[in-house]
Amino acid sequence: MAADFDYKQMLLELDKSLKTDEFESLKFLCKDDVKKRERENVKRPTDLWEILETREKLGPTNLVFLKDLIRSSCNGRVDVMRIIDNFENGIPNDQQFVPPRTVCQPSQPVMVNRTPYPVSPSNQNACNTVNVDKYMKEINFLTKNLGKEWRFFMRTLGVTDGDMMSVEQDYPRSLRDQIYQCLVQWISDNGGQFDRGKVIAALRDSAVERYDLAGRIEDHDV
Repeated sequence: MAADFDYKQMLLELDKSLKTDEFESLKFLCKDDVKKRERENVKRPTDLWEILETREKLGPTNLVFLKDLIRSSCNGRVDVMRIIDNFENGIPNDQQFVPPRTVCQPSQPVMVNRTPYPVSPSNQNACNTVNVDKYMKEINFLTKNLGKEWRFFMRTLGVTDGDMMSVEQDYPRSLRDQIYQCLVQWISDNGGQFDRGKVIAALRDSAVERYDLAGRIEDHDV
């Protein structure tokens, strides 16, 4: 377990890294756990961390809530998320932690609606080719229709935060590319299979609640 000192240092690093608008967004996201009067007295992130600790929403081994807050308020900023990852991996924040790259990408660009998705040269031969051609209708459908719920959906499927962060680094300007690459990762990890049942269950999960998409996948209406 990381030392308590390192935990406090991590919170201080977050304090210094958050922009004003991100901090305001973060406070708003805590409205269910921090009363309005308390939020009005919160002047900087460290004040908020202390309140969340008293609510048992935050601690050295309890960072799930904090990660969700940072992702939502900072639009998934990799540099801020890396501060938390460094702490969890016991890496000082003056060193760079790069999440493991495991997204399997085809050795040739995959044609989606006649537009090839690029293959990163550094990862071109990183892992075995996974053929997703027979699942392209479902992949295109999810890529087009998943919105802000996409991270919760991927997490429910079993795609790790590290893998999602790695994909976001490679495709920072295209949400559809991020979703596509994560789906390819999941299919590869799932033995090259698109498990329709798992996809439907993930879409219906309480963290996602995209029953409309689940129904269409179930009815093969994609």
